[in-house]
Amino acid sequence: MALLAIGLSFRRAHYDGPNLYGLQAQAWLEGRLDVPGPAEDLSMYGGRYYVAFPPFPSVVVLPLVALTGPERAPYRLLALGLAVLAAWTAWRVLRRLDIPSESRPWLVGALLGGTAFWSCVVQSEAVWFLAHVVAVSCSLLALEEALRGRGAWAGLWAGLAFLSRQLCVYLVPFVALVVWLRHAETGRRRQVLQTGGALVVAGGCALVYLALNAARFGSPFDTGYAGMPLSDFLARRVARYGLFHPAYVPFNFFHMFLEGPHFLFGGPRQLAPIGMDGMGTSLTFASPFIFVALAARGQHPLRVGAWCTVLLALLHMLHYYNNGWVQVNAQRFSLDFLPVLWMVVALGTLRVEPRLWKALVVWAVGLNVLALVLLPLLARAMRTL
Repeated sequence: MALLAIGLSFRRAHYDGPNLYGLQAQAWLEGRLDVPGPAEDLSMYGGRYYVAFPPFPSVVVLPLVALTGPERAPYRLLALGLAVLAAWTAWRVLRRLDIPSESRPWLVGALLGGTAFWSCVVQSEAVWFLAHVVAVSCSLLALEEALRGRGAWAGLWAGLAFLSRQLCVYLVPFVALVVWLRHAETGRRRQVLQTGGALVVAGGCALVYLALNAARFGSPFDTGYAGMPLSDFLARRVARYGLFHPAYVPFNFFHMFLEGPHFLFGGPRQLAPIGMDGMGTSLTFASPFIFVALAARGQHPLRVGAWCTVLLALLHMLHYYNNGWVQVNAQRFSLDFLPVLWMVVALGTLRVEPRLWKALVVWAVGLNVLALVLLPLLARAMRTL
């Protein structure tokens, strides 16, 4: 049902600019690292334009770009395919956590349809949103492999999640912890080998990123984001405080946890609904089922590791100059930690009245239906008000 609802919302307006991952894939096919520009969010170094975003989504779109070119590549169809993969993998994660079968459809629907994941699939023609779809899919695959105790595969998928979204780096130690716990009874040697395998393979992915940075920007630790042109209030923020600063924490905290859904009206009489505030809706109002995680008990080391992963990623992003703007009924940066938090939510449902947590899921999915399906239709129907 979640996938059907995502499909129904594909009638939203298309993104006008190029998908930078498609441009990067085409550049690789031509034997270059730089891409033609200018375009929004391209970084300029040494008189050339580069895609500063992590590279793995460009690898994912490479076959499509090779067949159709970057302008005609079916990015949203690819994203929908990844959503199917994410749903299948999420189900397998729940099964390995021994979540009852009757709860699994609700939890998969919550993750796909009650979070920013839906809006990212819908808008995946744009580079920022496609990155989240790829990263969430890789994160779920990493968690499933870690729960199976397959260290190298878990490390690979965690590393590829990092190569899609940098803050997924906090997923790496968590999957290593899960692998360690899964081999607690198989002997210390196997435990060390499997956990070490996860860390080594994920570390190899990090080395690829560092090498790519060095080739493009002259230093392995220069991500290229400083060369990305900014405008309006974002430019003024960075000019005063830089990319990361405590001054950003109050704004980001309010939008992450306190901001309600803010509907916008336009027209000469301010009566025509035109959409929602691009700063997004907080997790508290858009995805309240996440707080079921607070009820989780048992599997103490796993829960502690999960909460540390979530809090580290959250602390990092609260200091960032941008909260994910522009975004629809979501805080899309939260997708960098939501797969891990969602695991704890699943454990929490074992101790919460089903009618309560399922009602929270219905609210989250319903609000996305309103924002992503009904509101665009309402805006067209009432545009003359």
